[in-house]
Amino acid sequence: AVIMFLFIIWEAFAAKREVLSVELTMTNVKWLHGCPPPYHTFEEPAFVQVQSN
Repeated sequence: AVIMFLFIIWEAFAAKREVLSVELTMTNVKWLHGCPPPYHTFEEPAFVQVQSN
C-alpha cells in the first residue's frame, strides 16, 4: 500500500498536468467564518444563491 501511495504521489508530480478547476469564489460560506464557525453564528442555515447567465 505504501509503495502504491508513493507511486501515485510521484506520478502526480511527474505528469505536470494542469489543474482542472479551482473554486476560489466568495460564494463559499465556509470561507467567510472560521472553521468551525463560532457558536450561534447563523440564526438559520445559510443559503447561497448563484445567478446563471
